[in-house]
Amino acid sequence: MRTRTSETIEKQTEARKQRYALQSEAAALLPGERVAKCMRCKSPMASHVEVQHVAATGSAHFKGLETCGSVWVCPVCAAKITERRRKQLQRIVNKHIELGGSVYMTTYTISHHKYDDLEDLLRRFQNARRRSKQGRVAVDLREEFQVFGTVSVLEVTWSPDNGWHPHCHELVFCMLPKLDEDGFERTMRASWERAAAHEGLSMNRHGFELQRTFGAVADYIAKFGREPAKGDNAWGIESEMTKGHLKKGRTDQHYTPFALLQAIADGRDDLKPVFAEYARCFKGRKQMTSSPGLFRFYDEMEKSDEELVAEQEEEATTLVLLDGKQWAAVVGNDIRAELLEVARSGSVDLVVTFLAGFGIDCSLPPEEIGGGDE
Repeated sequence: MRTRTSETIEKQTEARKQRYALQSEAAALLPGERVAKCMRCKSPMASHVEVQHVAATGSAHFKGLETCGSVWVCPVCAAKITERRRKQLQRIVNKHIELGGSVYMTTYTISHHKYDDLEDLLRRFQNARRRSKQGRVAVDLREEFQVFGTVSVLEVTWSPDNGWHPHCHELVFCMLPKLDEDGFERTMRASWERAAAHEGLSMNRHGFELQRTFGAVADYIAKFGREPAKGDNAWGIESEMTKGHLKKGRTDQHYTPFALLQAIADGRDDLKPVFAEYARCFKGRKQMTSSPGLFRFYDEMEKSDEELVAEQEEEATTLVLLDGKQWAAVVGNDIRAELLEVARSGSVDLVVTFLAGFGIDCSLPPEEIGGGDE
């Protein structure tokens, strides 16, 4: 019988393989973008690609590769970025509650239609979001409900019947142990409705929603940056508010961006222009935005996506070195994910034997080297 640990490892292994497979799909769809080279091309600044192992966590990663740092179109970079943001958010939420505050979740959405242009819809949606946070009314609202700060996450889904659906999930950090929930929800709904109407947008009863339980917040943080396992019943509304675009599961009515990639990989060529439109419209946008000073107040450094991808783990040991030709053979054989799985053992012999099975010779490092990229 498989243990829970072995089942978890199997799920993690499958998720990693899936991420690399979907990254290859994105690279084929966007040949002129950085994702086409991400974790595939050796960095011009590196003499070799290093296969590294971290004994403390039992993880493995590559060092010396180009990365794109795109949370929107690269499943490999997105997993790393969102996981590191998740840990930061967990620490901030814990510290805020320890100081006597409370944290709530809100959702902002709008009505949308099949033939809406994504770039135009997204522009008006974000203009409305900015408008709702500016001016005397917004200042008075923050003072009335003692809102210390917020962290918002931008997401989008697509369906063949209703088109693009941009929406925003926001953590609200209140200085009180309990927010006036009814008053806050009533006031914020009216404020959001006015701001959206100014941009020619409308909404239904789901236009603004407040998640009232700390359990929902805890689940939000726990799921942020992680994908659900197949059949994971815990992936409900709270989880959907965390990692919408990372979720790979899909239905014929509701596609997240990476679900679009999966459908394309399964042969849905008709969805290629849909993903291309999404990639074009979201390029360069921030996924997560926080109130000025919130991270700094809790001794957290707010980093860009590129900085998070480039973060290095301490105590990493280099198992083998691969030159440009040898690394090209790894990519050509499509064994990046499999190589990492073997490297998780920390065994140089197993890695060398694995590579030899594909006719790839490698060099051994003269000594252990710290740092690395997943």
